[in-house]
Amino acid sequence: MKISLFSQYLSLLDKTSKRLEITTILSELINKLNKEEIDKAIYLSSGYLRAPYENIKFNMAEKMMLRALEQAYSTKDNLNISSKINSIYKKEGDLGNVAFELAKDKVSEEIEIIQVYKHLQNIAKEAGPGSQDYKVNKTAELLKRLDKNSAKYIVRIILGLIRLGFTELTIISALAEYLGNKKYASEIEKKYNIHPDIGLIAKIIKQKGIKGLDEIKIETGVPVLSQKAQRVSGMEEAMKRIKNVWAEFKFDGTRVQLHLDRDKYISGEIQNSLFDTEDNKILIRTYTRNLEETTHQYPDIVLAADKQIRAQSIILDGEAIGFNKKTGEFLPFQETIQRKRKHDIEETAKNIPLKYYVFDILFLNGQSLIDKTLRERRKILDKIIDKGDTIIVDEHLETDRFEDLKKYYETAKEKKLEGLIAKNPEDMYQAGARSYSWIKLKSADEKLLKDSIDCVVLGYYYGKGVRSKFGIGGFLVGIYDEKENNFKTITKIGTGLTEEDWGVLKKMADKLKVGVLPKNIIMNKIFTPDILLSPEIIVEIGADEISVSPSHTAGYALRFPRLLKFRADKKPTEITTLNEIKSMFKNQPQRKK
Repeated sequence: MKISLFSQYLSLLDKTSKRLEITTILSELINKLNKEEIDKAIYLSSGYLRAPYENIKFNMAEKMMLRALEQAYSTKDNLNISSKINSIYKKEGDLGNVAFELAKDKVSEEIEIIQVYKHLQNIAKEAGPGSQDYKVNKTAELLKRLDKNSAKYIVRIILGLIRLGFTELTIISALAEYLGNKKYASEIEKKYNIHPDIGLIAKIIKQKGIKGLDEIKIETGVPVLSQKAQRVSGMEEAMKRIKNVWAEFKFDGTRVQLHLDRDKYISGEIQNSLFDTEDNKILIRTYTRNLEETTHQYPDIVLAADKQIRAQSIILDGEAIGFNKKTGEFLPFQETIQRKRKHDIEETAKNIPLKYYVFDILFLNGQSLIDKTLRERRKILDKIIDKGDTIIVDEHLETDRFEDLKKYYETAKEKKLEGLIAKNPEDMYQAGARSYSWIKLKSADEKLLKDSIDCVVLGYYYGKGVRSKFGIGGFLVGIYDEKENNFKTITKIGTGLTEEDWGVLKKMADKLKVGVLPKNIIMNKIFTPDILLSPEIIVEIGADEISVSPSHTAGYALRFPRLLKFRADKKPTEITTLNEIKSMFKNQPQRKK
């Protein structure tokens, strides 16, 4: 397929927010792509070059793209191209649109998707001295060969700004539609949950049909989508749903999936430099719940894995939490998350040591364990982790008595933990699912709602008075509507932040500015922020109560909202949903009286 035709499909996707229309367009695109290019086209339409867990990034900043645009479109007749670019950018607020304005309607030689993909790969993989100039030159070289529409989307892809209003689940629906049977969607999704590489799945389906999915198995080095816990009104409801409860402490840390395989080897990765030992070349990797590879951030976990795990290959699920070296007390999430960094990793690891509490095992010595019950998996887990200071098999309580569960919850609070996770010991591991097989029981703040709300920041307002020095004085947040695949506003927030919090938020937000309201954000004009943002920053919010709102597009608002913490470990589609808000509103103590 020519890149010009591909970009026409991207344009069609860009112009609609209707899920069924998007699915149909994607299905038609899948039908027209050949077996060799389909994976590449699926990746590009989603805004990346490979599956997200492979961490392939272009690392091109806005200033570099401005240089590439100037180089690509500078001519003898247009010597003042720089001022023209800045003028268009100021008006459009989107460098993709700048490329659209400057590029030719048609080019003499149309190139194919595979050629463009290879060119983009070369841009992304270049690193080290001179790499910035190389990336700029190669980008300019590519742009010269592209028509207006193609140039627009390639610029957005390189900058990480292509957002066409669909997720991998929409692609799954499109693949089922392409196969002629919508019922296949659940089968495809099940495979995606254990092997989240939508490009690979699309390629296999294109080559071998639905039966080709039998080839896809759990494997080390490919993260499994984490099972998530459901919300309920309280312990009483939890015990109605799970008669015999398996309760575990809920740590205020960061979810970590650990992969180890002594039969797979890696090269060029320094994993244990913190401990002055030889590099461990066997595959040991860690992943977050949103599929980001974080191995370099946890050298202590990597070292402990090699020493404490008695297995040839394994995939573990658990929670990493920082602790105070002197007192042994657990650290707040905001301190633990400081381990999420690219620089000063060794020093930070020494200052914020971790304990990795493992609560599940998904794979062992070449065999998947997710179809076994929690009780069976736990028996296996207990046998293969040696005792140590870093990796610890999480303790639990099994009971059918409300009094025992309540007492265990109080123990969690005494330990300054978030609460409990109640699980059904007879259930299998449900990769990627949020169901009542796992139920969270926590209290963010006894004075507020019984549970906190995870929101995405949609924009911010300029500061006034004392806050004018920050350039930000308030921000608008929303929740996720799963049914419509968009974000709806629920509250404005202007309190509960320290000076440091305002600074952190402003810095993160300014990297995500957009010129126009993203089509996956539904907002009443009266709440329009001074600066609109791409919906990526996740915050955990506490509030006194939830109330019905005729103004906010969620249909609800938060009374006296306040920031509890930033949640860099979650992605936008994992935040609190509209259905959860409806349930929380219904279950508020005030409404039960």
